[in-house]
Amino acid sequence: MLTLGLDTTGKACSAALVDEGRVIAHCSEPIGRGHAERLAPLVHELIYNAGRNVDDISRVAVCTGPGSFTGQRVALSFAKGFALPRKLPVIGLSSLEIWAREADPENNKLVVSIADVRRGELCWAVWKNGICEIEPVTQKADEAETLIDMIGADVIIRDAPISTILLAWLAQDETSQSAPATPLYSRAPDAKLPGGITPKAQKPKPQFRKIAL
Repeated sequence: MLTLGLDTTGKACSAALVDEGRVIAHCSEPIGRGHAERLAPLVHELIYNAGRNVDDISRVAVCTGPGSFTGQRVALSFAKGFALPRKLPVIGLSSLEIWAREADPENNKLVVSIADVRRGELCWAVWKNGICEIEPVTQKADEAETLIDMIGADVIIRDAPISTILLAWLAQDETSQSAPATPLYSRAPDAKLPGGITPKAQKPKPQFRKIAL
């Protein structure tokens, strides 16, 4: 079952093809801007160079953020436009979850996944044994004392881009099939929708179990 993974939440415009856990093709271009113009050609080049056809795609996976308002919506809009006429499922996963799953492939650790969402703020969430225990929270970086207490001194910290390969691979997991393809905004965006409407900050709606850390 061929899965197309897409991410335009950061500086890179990225896409990947994964078939039953096997990486077929991957491309990531650090373009900075112009995601809307580049994504469609990149996807078609990726599929063509892999010797596949658009009709081979069985599902689409998209990174829902957090990230720039425009960047988040580029991949989401393309994913839905690509999938709708073909009646394909669209699965959305946040960058926070992708990082957490990458850091804990065996699902046996406590992972704090953190994104720098600018303006001196951090968006973070907690996974324990592969389960999201604390939903995404946005705080001023200098006010995030909870993170200091939670992380402690013995921790490995590394900066990591989103892996569209892992995104597509995770989307093939049965537990990800109902993940909503809606943008995860860390705050209400500055950009306006048609009519001058400001989109509200949104959070995913899985069931969370709070834990005492």
